Amino acid sequence: MIFLRKRECPECKGEMQPQLINMLYTKVMCESRIDVIGIPANVCTRCFYRIVPAKVAKYIDSLVDPIFDSEMRREERILPAPHIDIQFPAMEKTGMLS
Repeated sequence: MIFLRKRECPECKGEMQPQLINMLYTKVMCESRIDVIGIPANVCTRCFYRIVPAKVAKYIDSLVDPIFDSEMRREERILPAPHIDIQFPAMEKTGMLS
């Protein structure tokens, strides 16, 4: 599990707080859209700059990339491109985002 701590924003030097964020993933030349909900990140309270830990980003990429690859290899368009939601459950342990 990822543990986030308060830190200084590299953009504006404001205070960053651990939060769960949502991100929309799209890919050039692909109509599919993937919403990923509940991503742990540090978010600046002043400028809203976001930092997703590298391990989290790599894990999400490992989920999202095969979906885009499959959609881009599709030869026959039977249905419109999907809009997919991936939602991570809330972290139960206290301190996971602190």
